This record gives sequence, C-alpha cells and structure tokens, in this order.
Amino acid sequence: MADAQALNRVILSLYREGREVPLGRYRAWALEQIGSLLDFDSACWGNASADPPALHEMHLHNCDRRIVEAYAGCSENDFLRAALVAHPGTAISLGDLATRETYLQSRLYRQFGRRLKVEWALGTLLIERTSSLYEFLTLWRHDPRRPFSESERQIKELVMPHLAATHRAVWLRHFLRLPGHLSQAWAVVDRRGFLREASPPFVACLRRHWPAWSGSQLPEALAAGLQAGPAHVVGAWRFDVTDCGEFRFVLVRSTGPLAQLSGREREIAVRYASGETHAVIASALALSPATVRNHIAHSFRKLGVSNKVELALRLEAAVQRLPAGMAE
Repeated sequence: MADAQALNRVILSLYREGREVPLGRYRAWALEQIGSLLDFDSACWGNASADPPALHEMHLHNCDRRIVEAYAGCSENDFLRAALVAHPGTAISLGDLATRETYLQSRLYRQFGRRLKVEWALGTLLIERTSSLYEFLTLWRHDPRRPFSESERQIKELVMPHLAATHRAVWLRHFLRLPGHLSQAWAVVDRRGFLREASPPFVACLRRHWPAWSGSQLPEALAAGLQAGPAHVVGAWRFDVTDCGEFRFVLVRSTGPLAQLSGREREIAVRYASGETHAVIASALALSPATVRNHIAHSFRKLGVSNKVELALRLEAAVQRLPAGMAE
C-alpha cells in the first residue's frame, strides 16, 4: 500500500485546502490530489438514481462527452456497475471480476472500452444518506499492460468516503453562502426534483403535509410548483426557490400568523406572552417602555387578539403548526 504519510497528507489536504476550492472546480482539484497516490489516465465521477434508473450529473476527467452515448448502448451489460451496486463502499477492480480475455470479448469492451481506451477500471459506489442517490467514482487506465493492483484498490476504498464527504461539504457551503435570511428548513434539489441535501425540519415539513411521502424525490405537486416559479405556497408554508444552475436552493417560511409580524414585533410578542413585563422587555432590548407597548399593540391588531392570554394561545398554535426547528 502507498506510504501511510502520503495517504494522510492527501486526506488532510481534502479537508483543509479543499475548503477554499470553488464548487465548480472541486472534483477536478480533488482528482489531482488522488493522482499523487493512484496513477490513472481518465475518470468519471457522478451521481445516479436506481429508481427510476437515471444518470443525474457527471464530471469527466480527461475524456469527452462521447462517453455518455457510448456507454448507453452497453450499460445493461456492465458487470462492473452491477458489482458496485451490490457492494456499496467497496472498491472493485475490473480485473478481479473477469479475465482479460473475457473482458476483451464482452460487449462492454467492444462498444465502450475499445472506443474510449478503457483497458482497466477501478470503481467505488456510495449511497448518499439524504437522497439515496448513488455517488460513484471510476478510474480508468488506457494501457493494457498496467492493471490496477490490490494495493491500489485498497487505497481507492480508503479514500472514497473522504472524497464524498469533502465534496458534500464544499457543495453545502456553496449554497449556504447565498444572500438572505437562512431558515432552518432548507433543501437543495436538482432539476429532476431529487433531494440532494435537506435539513431535518425540511423533511419534517414534507412529511407533515404529505404523510405518505418517502424516498428521495419531492412530492409530485411540490416538484411541479418549484419548477413553475421562484415561490410556491402549500398550506401555511411558502417555498422560496433560488435557481443555482443545475440545482435549486429551497427555503421554507411560514405564511401563518407569525409571518405577519416583523422580527422585532415577534420577539417582543413572544417575551410578553411568556410573562415578561413592558419594563423587563424594554431593559433587555434597550428600548423605551412606550416603544414596547406600541409593538405589542401592533401585534395584537395583526393577530386579532385583545389580551395576553389570547396572544399566548395564538402564538402557541402557530408554532405547533411548524416543523421542529422552524419555531425560532
């Protein structure tokens, strides 16, 4: 196996230097780091779904888009892919699945390998926790005299979870840097309507409105609504959509009573309903008691209540309608 110190340096680089690499360049940069441990000529790193079976997006290293159409004609005969799906997390070498002679006679080689100089392959597939999508990385060698060794297979298996984790971290930072107020209920979805990342409150929101929902695709009605425009209202929730190229960043906001209050009105109303006096609230927020009274009066009018008990009940009911994590 490669020198342990070299392996450790690459993994640390993924977590440290990788934080500063822009999302659009991360995969190319990470493959350069892996190249110091594993020599390869080309690679394919992407995501796919099993049900329905579809390739979602893919980064090609040192090869062109012809690979997609070339592979489509023989994907059903890809015994390496079948092995990767059957053993997620395990790095598998093409040479361990079939003899060289068998591979050269296969449809996979005749329609794909020979055309694109894929003589040897080393792949790993992981299943994303949030979306249940497959994340895969396959390395290729073009020289028939240079198969991948067992030591190289072990290195690939050790490194792959770190590649996936650091890529996801860069990916999330890209979206969480978007301007504006970041609700705790958020998700990143692709153009097919698949959840790529989501906070627990977002998932709770979906399950509350669509009790039968499960899986990695958004409920059909919500997916259609998000495709239609920058905002979609479902019951007491508004889904705000920011288009980010191949992905969409979705924030969930309440459209109920709490949404009628300004941030300051909401803060004061919650304090007042919990039993704090005008003077205590004014002191805590560096406001005059008169200003606190004005904010409370505005909150009463907006929420249609006339006393502290009604205010407390109205606020409690509004919070209970929200998914956990959206109450603040």
